[in-house]
Amino acid sequence: MAKKQKKKQPITTRVQPTDAKFKHSRVETARLIRRFHVLNKELAKCRAEPSPANTTYEQDILKEMEAMGGLDWYQKASQLGQSKTRGGDSSKWLIQTLKSHCKEQLDTSARPLKVLDIGAVAPDNYKPYSSWITAKPIDLNPQHPDIQKQDFLKMTPPSTDETRFDIVCLSLVINFVGDPKDRGQMLIHTRHFLTSPSISNRLHYLFLVVPLPCIDNSRYMTHEHLLSMMTSIGYTKCIHHHFSNKLAYYLFELTTVPSTKNISWKKKILPGKEGGARNNFAVVIE
Repeated sequence: MAKKQKKKQPITTRVQPTDAKFKHSRVETARLIRRFHVLNKELAKCRAEPSPANTTYEQDILKEMEAMGGLDWYQKASQLGQSKTRGGDSSKWLIQTLKSHCKEQLDTSARPLKVLDIGAVAPDNYKPYSSWITAKPIDLNPQHPDIQKQDFLKMTPPSTDETRFDIVCLSLVINFVGDPKDRGQMLIHTRHFLTSPSISNRLHYLFLVVPLPCIDNSRYMTHEHLLSMMTSIGYTKCIHHHFSNKLAYYLFELTTVPSTKNISWKKKILPGKEGGARNNFAVVIE
């Protein structure tokens, strides 16, 4: 007799009522962000493996997300997380790195740098540097009218180098994407928005930020693994990287645009990364 499949239970046990007010405390916003990330990953798993059980589970997850306030509350929590009272936004690290590691490139640039800010939670992160930076902020669920509503994975790349960007920013974006394959596709897609590496008087940079546990506590990722993966898709130069208490910052330079036809990065546990206390953050390219 076939064993009856045990019904999956919702990830969360305490559901926030839909008419609740958004809480601004540090503890509550951090809790909301963590929980939303867990639910989003579970949602991606359900959609990757369709089945009657997963369809039911997916509906449970969506109901919990809605009860938590949905993507709107997640974005509000992210806005508070990057406020000046909580340490500021990651663009500050990028500006500091550009000034300290890329001075020669900045001095030879004939015009302001064009920046594509993906997943922007505020429209004015680069406003203090408007004399030398022009930013285009986009997001799936904008919290400000000056942020363009756009799904980056579905965004059509610019057709000419004149309309492409000098810097693409993926700050705390790929860790939000639930499917590891979509994360890999997102990294590859950034190349189509940067100017050709053959143009010497332009920058070709990818600014990448992920939570530090994605790098140092994942079964499927390490700093060295990420560098090798990025090199394989054309980001052969890591200009600078930095690990804070919570975040991992990277500035990569696109030096070539190789075909990804024969590039394969699968989800596999890396040596020395076994153990139940580790997380499952992974990036897959195939």
